[in-house]
Amino acid sequence: MYKQQKLGIILNPAAGRGRAGNVRKRLISRLQEKKIPFHLELTKKPGHAKEIALRMSENFKIIVAAGGDGTVNEVVTGVVGRKTTIGILPIGSGNDFSKAIGSSKNTDDVIDAIIRGSKQLLDLGEVSYWNDLGEKKEKYFVNTLGMGLDAEIAKETRKIKFLRGLPLYLLAAIKAIKKHSSNEYKITDRRTTKLERAFLICVGNGCFEGGGFKLLPNAKPSDSLLDLCILGAMPIHKAISIVPKLIKGKHENLLNVSMWKARKFFIEGKDAFILHGDGEIFEENTTRAEIKLAKNQISFIMPKEQLSEL
Repeated sequence: MYKQQKLGIILNPAAGRGRAGNVRKRLISRLQEKKIPFHLELTKKPGHAKEIALRMSENFKIIVAAGGDGTVNEVVTGVVGRKTTIGILPIGSGNDFSKAIGSSKNTDDVIDAIIRGSKQLLDLGEVSYWNDLGEKKEKYFVNTLGMGLDAEIAKETRKIKFLRGLPLYLLAAIKAIKKHSSNEYKITDRRTTKLERAFLICVGNGCFEGGGFKLLPNAKPSDSLLDLCILGAMPIHKAISIVPKLIKGKHENLLNVSMWKARKFFIEGKDAFILHGDGEIFEENTTRAEIKLAKNQISFIMPKEQLSEL
């Protein structure tokens, strides 16, 4: 696949809470050593990675998203409908989608995967949502979409500056659980309608969320289905006590947990709820959402050992 075409790289300098600068130097050094032609651009603001990816997709067959899940989301959104393959260099706080597809954090491994040329088409999620003013918006998500406590945790991580990875999300979860109240949701797919009073709802392609919580243990990003997990309302001490099971993906049979698969979900809240996609807040006051698989799949560079497993 590589054939010496120039490589496009989009790097988020704010990713990884200080790690991005060192990663940038190492990446440039390795590419120069291997005599791989490349063009690297840094993002300067939210949404900038999408703008760069849209422009780069005119000239580059491979674009590497160097950042976290939010950066991957923006890069993918910028190339939807284009014949562009995405590589991931995970240097963010969570890196949940890269965990789901087995991407290495090692710069040399990522470069080797690009040269080797292993790629696979993976599903892409799409959500239409309405706020309390009746305004409709549409966005893509690569890994997961969350509402309620799920999104409150994503919001809380922005306030914690001294941690990253799973410890960051654990602390954010504890803080959010203490403040968040449950909501009543109506969840519908083509066959089923459920009314649930829930702390959180998570829908996704990837199995990991929140820096390593295995909320959707059966999710596969190439099975043409979305997975859904509902964590029902419960006392705070009970919610905290099941966190270890949520991390390990051992929560399927718990009394307050519902899980199923479908191609499309409609979710409506009795009260407005906060909504996130790939760790980025989409809307603070969502009233309803229509979640489905996008008609376009995305080509990703993959570790060879993962190709037959997804």
